[in-house]
Amino acid sequence: MSSDKRFGLLRNVLRAIGLSQTASDQVVDFIVDLLAGENKDESTSNPMPEFPYHLRDHFLSPAEQAFFDILRQAVGNRAVLNAKVALNDIFYVNKDDYSRYRIYTNKIDRKHVDFLLCDPVTMQPVVGIELDDRSHQREDRQERDHFVDGVFSAGGLPLLHMPVRRAYVSSEIEEKLAPFLEKVVRSAVSEPAKQPAQPASAGLTSDAAPRCPKCGGEMLLRTAKSGPNAGNKFWGCSNYPTCRSMLPYEAVKA
Repeated sequence: MSSDKRFGLLRNVLRAIGLSQTASDQVVDFIVDLLAGENKDESTSNPMPEFPYHLRDHFLSPAEQAFFDILRQAVGNRAVLNAKVALNDIFYVNKDDYSRYRIYTNKIDRKHVDFLLCDPVTMQPVVGIELDDRSHQREDRQERDHFVDGVFSAGGLPLLHMPVRRAYVSSEIEEKLAPFLEKVVRSAVSEPAKQPAQPASAGLTSDAAPRCPKCGGEMLLRTAKSGPNAGNKFWGCSNYPTCRSMLPYEAVKA
């Protein structure tokens, strides 16, 4: 019996005893790591690493490719279209509590969103798109979809679900994306260039270290090293560069 079938049966057993899809994947991954470690010990006499990898014939499935083609027409140059983006490349977990960090980071490992539209200038994500085929009607897929919906909601990023069809109408897809694409255009026209944080009279002193208003992480006192504010202090998020939130700082006067 192939390893894929054995692990498939193991996943079914784990699901049958009540483990979630995520927990089942973690158990299987743990076993795979153990087996890989045993094989490594047995082959220490061979210093050459093994790379049993092959290029897939298709990066996108036929359904995904058909939707990608029409989506590219609907979006044009108003956004950058990315396919199969890992959730841990879009979202992150606050590192203040390491145990919670590992648990919730593991929850988004091995999960991706089918398509992600980004601002063409900043590459900031604008909206995610899930292409739902019949497999999304399964209980395990619905559990996974519910979790991914929650991740996007918590991160403040919209997520659209599009059903798989034999044919798509570009104008219909463009209509659904219009609110998000218009937001990108308005942002490019009206949003001023971001400047480093300026010291302000309402700033926070070192005796009142704040929490990050964006992610809740600890703010650290930093000093600008370049630019017009070189030498000035400001509060920067400890989760930088995943979180670039800044707050002004005011030195305590004697």
